[in-house]
Amino acid sequence: MTITEALPAAHTAPDVLPAATAAAPAAGQYRAPADFRPVPVWFFAFEGLMGGAFDVLKAHPDGWMVLAGCAAVNLVLAATVLRGRLKMAKAMLKGRRTRKIAAGLIALRLGVHAVLGAIGMQATSGWAHLAFAAGMCAATVGLLAFDQRVMLRALCAEQAAAAGR
Repeated sequence: MTITEALPAAHTAPDVLPAATAAAPAAGQYRAPADFRPVPVWFFAFEGLMGGAFDVLKAHPDGWMVLAGCAAVNLVLAATVLRGRLKMAKAMLKGRRTRKIAAGLIALRLGVHAVLGAIGMQATSGWAHLAFAAGMCAATVGLLAFDQRVMLRALCAEQAAAAGR
């Protein structure tokens, strides 16, 4: 997948990307373009919590209050502390790979519940649902962090190609 599939056209035109910096990053390292600052991995915890929300609500029906509180905290953090990094988050949300991750996580949840139901080991206890929620949260955070890293590498490669022209 090329970066042009993951970002809007305004961000991929060579004349819009900033020129490469003079200091080259170390081997295996990458430097994000100036207009895209990475979102810290801990910020993806809210998306992870939403990935496990079904099981949290199955384990604790009053858990919607905690989920609503976490949503409010997420909005406040996005509007204040991480305001400069929202461009990266928006670019990730528009990417086809991020939609595939979301669909894959939904398929994983349904598949695991279907397989456990077929073999007679359905998750019925609160602890089982909380374990599913923790697993879905970890998978979501890990996949979104990986998606961001891939996108940053693609941006850096495109930036280097634009600087070499």
